[in-house]
Amino acid sequence: MWRERLWSALVELIFPSRCVFCRRWGTPFCRRCQAEATPVGEAVCVRCGQAMTERCLCPDCRRTPAGPLRGMRGVVFYGRPVSFAIHALKYRGMTELARPLAGYLVAYLQTHPLPFDGLVPVPLHPEREATRGFNQSALLAREVGRALRLPVHEGVIVRRRATPPQVHLTRQQRLDNVKDAFAATAPGVLAGGRFLLVDDVCTTGATLQAAAQALHEAGAGEIWALAVARAHPKPEPEPWQVGLGPAEVFIAWAGGWTVDDGR
Repeated sequence: MWRERLWSALVELIFPSRCVFCRRWGTPFCRRCQAEATPVGEAVCVRCGQAMTERCLCPDCRRTPAGPLRGMRGVVFYGRPVSFAIHALKYRGMTELARPLAGYLVAYLQTHPLPFDGLVPVPLHPEREATRGFNQSALLAREVGRALRLPVHEGVIVRRRATPPQVHLTRQQRLDNVKDAFAATAPGVLAGGRFLLVDDVCTTGATLQAAAQALHEAGAGEIWALAVARAHPKPEPEPWQVGLGPAEVFIAWAGGWTVDDGR
């Protein structure tokens, strides 16, 4: 261990890091850029963590029965410079960014304690992890576990089905996309414990909900989820808005004309 630390110190001395975003010398993600992230804040849905105008239960969660996931949260909104750092971690292999990104999770948990005794990273499909060379969620969970002195349980759930990217999918399509995508490796192995799912980005929460279901099958009694970044809420279009251009939608909302809904 000391040899690794000495080698890392020597490499850093000879080839000092530069911030992935602003390119300042000294660290892979400088504190100034970290501080530019916008916190999601307290005005969220208490179940899914979506940003709201006040702390409440959002319309989607009112319509949907509660699953095994007690609640999910994102620390900051997904946007530059945090999105730049997450992208560099995942797609450029800059694993040194896991520590500063995990710092958001640690800071949140220190000020917003959640009832859990261990961490579980959201798994990647084996083929994707083999291609990438690592699971970014596992890197984040290890850093959080190290900082808070909590165990990290890797391998208790697996991603058994490779799912297409969810970038352009609606909320319902995302839910359908990840349904049954995860499974417990040994049902009941966690024996009623309390666990925190860890991920890098949360959009609608569909992936975290599906992973929580598998974690429940593994025996977890209480499940929470935390992601570094949360996507800004993107409201679903009203049925009459489908096919309209931005200008037409604006005029309609401004009361310039009414929509013939057939009634």
